[in-house]
Amino acid sequence: MLVFVINKHGKPLMPCKPSRARKLLKQGKAKIVKYEPFTIQLLYGSSGYKQKCIMGIDTGSKNIGIAVTTEDGRVIYKAQVELRQDIKENIETRRRLRRARRSRKTRYRKPRFLNRKRPEGWLPPSIKARIDAHYNIVKRLSKIMPISEIRVEVGQFDTQALQNPSISGIEYQNGEMKGFDSVKEYVKIRDGFKCHYANLRPDIPCSNRLTVDHIIPRSKGGTDNPSNLVCCCEAHNKAKGNMSYKEFTGKKPPKIKDFRQTVFMNVLRDYLVPKLQEIVPTKYTFGLYTKKTRNEWGIEKSHINDAISISGIKPRWQDNVWYYIRQVRKKKRSLHEEIPRKGRKEPNREAKRNGKNTKEIIVNSKKWCLWDKVYIPSIGQIGYISGFTGNCVYVQDIWGNYLQVSEKYKQINTKELILLRRNNNFICQQFIS
Repeated sequence: MLVFVINKHGKPLMPCKPSRARKLLKQGKAKIVKYEPFTIQLLYGSSGYKQKCIMGIDTGSKNIGIAVTTEDGRVIYKAQVELRQDIKENIETRRRLRRARRSRKTRYRKPRFLNRKRPEGWLPPSIKARIDAHYNIVKRLSKIMPISEIRVEVGQFDTQALQNPSISGIEYQNGEMKGFDSVKEYVKIRDGFKCHYANLRPDIPCSNRLTVDHIIPRSKGGTDNPSNLVCCCEAHNKAKGNMSYKEFTGKKPPKIKDFRQTVFMNVLRDYLVPKLQEIVPTKYTFGLYTKKTRNEWGIEKSHINDAISISGIKPRWQDNVWYYIRQVRKKKRSLHEEIPRKGRKEPNREAKRNGKNTKEIIVNSKKWCLWDKVYIPSIGQIGYISGFTGNCVYVQDIWGNYLQVSEKYKQINTKELILLRRNNNFICQQFIS
């Protein structure tokens, strides 16, 4: 285990052993500034000795691997980061609720299209959020480690070739929907103008009017890709509502083509690398070289091991501590309920804010905030506050599983908790390998 060090002026130095940090703290020559990872700040002037430290980043749309390696082959930091996947779903929900509110509260307004212009360099919010998460994590780590170079794995994927490996020339202009006026027309003709759910749910009589249905609902992250659409009648479409395919039919859904992750990897080189250049000099590499290096060194595939391979320095020593970091939504902005809560007939629209949507509560003059790290002595586990109900809280572990004191209730009284520390948009837990 290593302790990270910054000098009197806040500049990062090389990490030291815990015994050395303990002596400095006892002598009053240093103070604690961070607990995860454990970081101290010197209270006396010190130029400090620095080695060349290279950060390897295994980028991804769901998980990131990070490793910092010194020039003599010591891996001084390892982490795996889990990113949020609910950005698109939250934006779709907000869009739907705003449209419903406008139709109820305001007079009719003609649609306006010519007054909307996207700025140069615009990215979809879901992709921008992931790129910002990569940047913010690197920026935080660069404040406690003397990183001199960053190496990032990027990718270039041909989505057309992924569907048809033999595609070439003019075939790129002749897609599967060539000659059709709309996606709906293509889906109906592809399915032979037959309701997809007619035989799967014969208990619901088909109506005469045909439409298209999302296999994965848009509210749950489904796209308008033709592979996610089927021809069905309005009766089955209305009955399915927001249910998943398996909930409605009892069978596994057909295979759906999803290229969102490949699109994210395609934009990394043009958007992420220039942002990281603002911190320290940044280079990029490709997955085939990462795989080759990992096989030559004889290490298993994982996000952290890929990051070590990307750094380009063969490890001769590794810190036995690694970190699992999870990105969370810090604030809940909904003021009222969209649908009635369990046990109620009407939504709670009179209260200024639903009690479950607060970002903090005060119990016996003690404040508890969303995603505070807490210890539960009765079960001997560490968790994070994920919600509130009255004077009680919901606590999850780092993997998102609820921790319970009682088998019957998920809620835990604040009297049974010990506050360890506050958190922001990232919760972190240390593990020993």
